[in-house]
Amino acid sequence: MEGPGIPLVKTENHYTRYVSTDNLIGRSTSMESNTKADEEKTHLGFRLRIRKELIGRRTRVVDASFLLSLIGIIANVFDTELKFSGSIGANSSVSVVLRIITSITTVLLVMSVILYNLIGIKLQLITAGLENWSLVINYSIIFKTVTEVIVCSFHPLPYGDVRIPVMVVHKDDEGNPEYLSQYIPANSILSVLMFCRLYILGRFLVVHSDLFRDTTVQSLGTLSKVRINAQFVFKALMTTRPGTCLTAILLSTLIISSWSIRVCEFYTEPADGNGNYLQALWLTSVTFLTLGYGDVVPHSICGRIIAIKTGLMGVGIMALCVAVLARKLEQTRSERYVHTFVQQIHMDKLHRHAAADVVKQSMIVWKLRRSGYSFHSSRILRHRRKLLDAIRRMNQSQFSKSQLRDCVIGTVEVAKGVAEINDVAYEIKEDQANIQQRLENLEKLMTNIHFQLYEMRESMREKEKSANLKKN
Repeated sequence: MEGPGIPLVKTENHYTRYVSTDNLIGRSTSMESNTKADEEKTHLGFRLRIRKELIGRRTRVVDASFLLSLIGIIANVFDTELKFSGSIGANSSVSVVLRIITSITTVLLVMSVILYNLIGIKLQLITAGLENWSLVINYSIIFKTVTEVIVCSFHPLPYGDVRIPVMVVHKDDEGNPEYLSQYIPANSILSVLMFCRLYILGRFLVVHSDLFRDTTVQSLGTLSKVRINAQFVFKALMTTRPGTCLTAILLSTLIISSWSIRVCEFYTEPADGNGNYLQALWLTSVTFLTLGYGDVVPHSICGRIIAIKTGLMGVGIMALCVAVLARKLEQTRSERYVHTFVQQIHMDKLHRHAAADVVKQSMIVWKLRRSGYSFHSSRILRHRRKLLDAIRRMNQSQFSKSQLRDCVIGTVEVAKGVAEINDVAYEIKEDQANIQQRLENLEKLMTNIHFQLYEMRESMREKEKSANLKKN
């Protein structure tokens, strides 16, 4: 999704065209009016106003697309659940009406998707200051538009009960798996593929995000060469509200994958109970958490593809959960400083107590030796052991304190220290420059004094010569 904060480009696209002299006088008035209109169109204020209108129109188109996709999915789920419960038949009037509603919303959704991409092309034209759409369109835009149209076109057929062959895994009498072809309704596969249009939910969240609509954020992103798109908004949400985002993704994945597996398995192996939603939810949960108990397995190729997708998403989401949990359990800088300060106080206390014990046991051993006890007597050995233990505790507390000091130093402290060193070096450099300037001034002053002294000496010599001449 293109960000609205891309700076407008000033271009001069109106060149002087050749005009026949026969019609020059008759067209002078129309040329003046066309020139004024062209100048108005190339004016920056006019382009900003048009751009703002296009962004608002694109937001309304995204809202309509999200509403249409949601209505289509809800109607499809209602139709499928009513048929699974046996309340209606595949060709009943209620089922046909629900499928017609789904088809109408799908057609309107495809039109809104095409309109969204056309508005995007117009935004690029206004941004670049161009008029010809072929200058901004490329193969990536065409591929993106065609892919979105194909994805949003998946929906159950409104009439009939078309069945298609699907590979199903069965077990023979000896328990060996064998692949068989079984016919299932095509609408069941199309119902599962309808959930691909939920990517519009991400687009809906992006266009209504404060980061995307705020002009300040857009300006900062433009100056920093950062695109304010869906990826940027998702990273911002994962930074500010990681728990909410992961919980929403987890629940939506479990619900959609369970329902999709139920639809795929309902017609293939009804005896196993995989068509039951609770059984499908258990299979999805076990696959999502990468446990793989093996008590419930999908039989259809469609169900196995969904299980593979669920397992891959489970690995990624669980990795994100572990990363978020580790970040939440990590102490902040202020908490780490407080905890380290308390530990340092405790280590200082242990070091003082151990030093006091060292002095105490040394004095006791010295007194016992003065009293006449042997160096290998039991009392002296007991106090010597206490002395060695006190020395060990004192060294251990000193080592732990040095480790705490090393743990406090992080990247922020290193950066701060480097900044302080740079400031000191800059001040020293300025002082050196001042000293050098002063030395140069002193050198000039000494040179001037030397010249003045030389002139004084010469003048005095001249005076002495003149005085001697007068005397003679």
